Amino acid sequence: MALVKIATLFANAVFEAASLAWMELAMFGVAAVCYVFFVGGLPGWKPGVARKTIGQSKGDASEDAVTEESSAAPAGGGGSAEAHRVLRENAGKGDHEGVVAAWEQVKSAAAKEGSAPPRLDLAIVVDAMRKLGSSAADVATELRAAVATAPSLLDGVAALPAALLRDDAVELLDATLALLQEQGRTADPAAYVGLMAAQLRRKDFLGVANTAARLPSEALTPRMRAILAAAASQRGRLDEALGHLRQMAAPMDAEAKSPLPPSAAAQVLTLAAREQRVLAAAQELQRLRARPEAKHLEEILTGEGRQAGAATCRELLDAGAALEVPLGPRAYQVLAGALTAAADTDGLRDLFAELEAPGAVTVSEGLAMALLDGCRAVVDGDLAEKAFELARAPGTTPSGKLLGSTCSTLVACDRAERACDFCEAEMLPRGCWPDASLSGALSKAAAKLGRSELAQRLSEHCTTGRSGSGQGGGSSELQRQATLIKGHAKERNLSAAAAVFGKLRESGVQLTPLIFNCFLDACVQCGDVERATAHFEEMKQLNLIDIVGYNTMLKMHLSRGHTDQARALVKEMGSRGLQANKVTFNELLHSKVIAKDRRGMWSVLEEMQGAGVKPNSVTCSILLKSLSVHSDPEDVRRVVALIEDIEEAIDEVLFSSVIEACIRIKQLDLLSDLMRRYRHKGSFVNLSAPTYGSMIKAYGQAGDALRVSELWHEMEEHGVKPTSITLGCMVEALVVNNQADEAWELIHKELEDEERRGCINTVIYSTVLKGFAVTKRIDKVFVCYKEMRSKGIPCNTITYNTMLDACAKSCAMARAAQLLEDMAECGVEPDIITYSTIVKGYCVEGDVDRAFHVLEEMKSDGKFAPDEIMYNSILDGCAKQHRVDDALKTLEEMKNAGVAPSNYTLSILVKLLGHARRLNQAFRMTEELSAAHNFRPNVQVYTCLVQACVLNRKLDRAIALHDTMVSDAGCWTDDKFYAVLARGCLQMHQPLKAAEVVRAAYQLPGHSLAQPARHNSRPVGMEWRALEEVASRLQGGSKDEQEALAKLSDDLMEYRGLRMSDGSSGGGRDARRRRGGGGGGGARR
Repeated sequence: MALVKIATLFANAVFEAASLAWMELAMFGVAAVCYVFFVGGLPGWKPGVARKTIGQSKGDASEDAVTEESSAAPAGGGGSAEAHRVLRENAGKGDHEGVVAAWEQVKSAAAKEGSAPPRLDLAIVVDAMRKLGSSAADVATELRAAVATAPSLLDGVAALPAALLRDDAVELLDATLALLQEQGRTADPAAYVGLMAAQLRRKDFLGVANTAARLPSEALTPRMRAILAAAASQRGRLDEALGHLRQMAAPMDAEAKSPLPPSAAAQVLTLAAREQRVLAAAQELQRLRARPEAKHLEEILTGEGRQAGAATCRELLDAGAALEVPLGPRAYQVLAGALTAAADTDGLRDLFAELEAPGAVTVSEGLAMALLDGCRAVVDGDLAEKAFELARAPGTTPSGKLLGSTCSTLVACDRAERACDFCEAEMLPRGCWPDASLSGALSKAAAKLGRSELAQRLSEHCTTGRSGSGQGGGSSELQRQATLIKGHAKERNLSAAAAVFGKLRESGVQLTPLIFNCFLDACVQCGDVERATAHFEEMKQLNLIDIVGYNTMLKMHLSRGHTDQARALVKEMGSRGLQANKVTFNELLHSKVIAKDRRGMWSVLEEMQGAGVKPNSVTCSILLKSLSVHSDPEDVRRVVALIEDIEEAIDEVLFSSVIEACIRIKQLDLLSDLMRRYRHKGSFVNLSAPTYGSMIKAYGQAGDALRVSELWHEMEEHGVKPTSITLGCMVEALVVNNQADEAWELIHKELEDEERRGCINTVIYSTVLKGFAVTKRIDKVFVCYKEMRSKGIPCNTITYNTMLDACAKSCAMARAAQLLEDMAECGVEPDIITYSTIVKGYCVEGDVDRAFHVLEEMKSDGKFAPDEIMYNSILDGCAKQHRVDDALKTLEEMKNAGVAPSNYTLSILVKLLGHARRLNQAFRMTEELSAAHNFRPNVQVYTCLVQACVLNRKLDRAIALHDTMVSDAGCWTDDKFYAVLARGCLQMHQPLKAAEVVRAAYQLPGHSLAQPARHNSRPVGMEWRALEEVASRLQGGSKDEQEALAKLSDDLMEYRGLRMSDGSSGGGRDARRRRGGGGGGGARR
């Protein structure tokens, strides 16, 4: 019994012990499960991705992940590879600090493992460091230290130059190449070429030479040699430049492009001309098939050649011929001037022989005049006649200047008889009379040669008609004297006109009203009112007054606003029996149009018609000028009716006035209707190419692409040949209407026509480039640009600025470096717009550091000073990256440079400070900048301030800001301002306050916001989306909020006649058509 009891006790003890053990095991199991669940693994087990702890920063998490992976990585580089993966992930997220932290792990892992991760992209690390504010020297120091710690990273450094070249990071590229050279690594020659080209572009000519000095001579490529030659010529080292050219191999292919760009070839020739070694330079350029552009060679001739003398000019011309540079008359004109200065007879005769050869350059008037100067210098009359024959193109009339110069040259060369023959055969039949000096010389020569008739004619001309007064030629002589007086009047030389008039009166010739009227008109044109009035009174006393004289005086009084005197003249005309004619009434009508006297204008017209004087095309043109976009439709109708009633045929001048008026009053439908009616009546005139161009441009701007095409086809059907301006208007019209492809096709079609090919110019191609740029079709932009260059269409600064703007808009600034290189190669100088566009492009891409670099580069160059647009671009870039300190430094620099900040500048800074939680500073800056630079903050600035208040959870300040605005009569609100304020109320969970903002926007009763200070101010309303958001929020809110919505809807209907949207889609669609304004965007009728 005792044994049984003992056994029972033992069994119970064992069971209790087992139960306790089981409970312990169960608790341990639960703890293990919880551990795995919450910790992420068993003790000692390393998960694939480190868990980020609460509160740990993004960069710290990345760094911990890299550290943990590195400790568990197998041998052979797994740790560095994983760190590189994290590095790339952080770069994809834009986490620059995370990239730098991961880079530290890559370095550590590479140093431990002895190998770098495969395909290490150091460009990511460099880009992150630069965006975090590291300078090029800082980045270079970091790379050098990394290679010293982990030599395996050198492969990554070796791949870096290509990316730096693409990003135009010149200083860092230079340092990287130096580092590779120190480590005994050979870099890609293209990197050295790119570095040298960038240094040349930045005019760092010594830097070019220093870069080349790092390489052995045999490693210098032809492109490097070309850059070295250009840099040497810029430094004035001709021997060094020629030495580089001599070491360049000639192109094997006849079609191959020369490695030496035209601008460099021009610089070499300029230096050679200065040192009188043109022949040596030309031989090397010819061997390399390098040639300057024609304009560059002409500039060299005009500058260096003219100073050096005739021999150098001749060498330059011979060099141009050898290099196949197409030279124009201007180049030969310079040579002729140099030969004249040297009195080089043989040289002039050789030049004449060259110009007489088949296929020679066309002799312009300027060249002919230079040749005649040379003939006088060497006293060779035979050459003078040759010069005239060379300049006389078939089917053209020589100018009086050329005729007179030829004749005077013959006289100076003792060819008196030939001079007289030339005068009779060439000058007098064309009505070209010699001047006084030449007339006297020819008269003496004719008298000596027994040519009395010529001597008599010349003598009569010199004595102003005195000898011909009693003969039949008196009338024609008076006409010539009248023409002379008119000529002096045009030149505003009243004393000369008075001298001619006085000599005529002294000569005893019977003067007619013609002469008196001419002198009266001269007095009026020269502004001598007293003399004109006295002369007019004398004409009345001599009874030599007629309607022309009255109209002249009428014009004088009307031009000075003396309407009473003008009306008195009209009455006086009637008392003398002179009937007012069309000129009289047109002058009166013109004065009314100038004075914008609509009633007076129609009154003059009625008076004109009442007097039986019918309006003419001039009358209609004057009335057309009175029409504007604000003209009464009845006035337009009356003018059109008057045009249709005139008796004379409608000429192109009148129709051009009709076109201009329709374009000005923006009634192109009326223009189309008039054209159809005139065409139907058969009175439609053949328009010129410029007129078609004006209409095409107008319809293009109005968005009527169909009518644009119709006008172009109509012009072609009528056989009107377009000018370059007309074609430019057509291309612009297509581009404006988003038809850049069609514009490009039109250019190709015109290029196929030999006669029209010459119309294609830089402006037309640039317009197409702009069309592709606006639509961000960057590939098309560069294809068009490549075609432009292949066809020899020169690119100017506007062309390159358009392309840079396309790169900026398309976030393709990697292509900007090549464009700048092309600019330098073509000799196109960048302007302030070029730099501003580049800065804007880098800021849009988020690379503000590079934008700062471009700014500093431009300032160091000294040619341009940064303007407000450039500073605003950089400030905007800083704002997008929340770089407050850099923005404030830029603002101080802007003010120190004398560039006044504007409201746009202020709005950028307010946004930046608002996001940086510096609300008080934003308000202070608004007050200080506006006061210091004398401008009133506009609604955009106030809207930004409201957003800043909302971001800083200061709704009361936002409401107070509204009250400040509306209490200022000179400040205007808009629908966007109220939208931002209402949304701010919603964000701060105050929908009832948002309802009050709506009431204030529509000037409804029942709100606590301030009332506008301006009397009779119209409600501006609110953007429809914001109003819809307010309605939706109120509808889904409490009972009070729903009641507020109902009351607001009722008041909108009662006071504004609008039905408020309750958040449904229908209201939004209706409201979208009527945003803002008095009607409000979010309401509907």
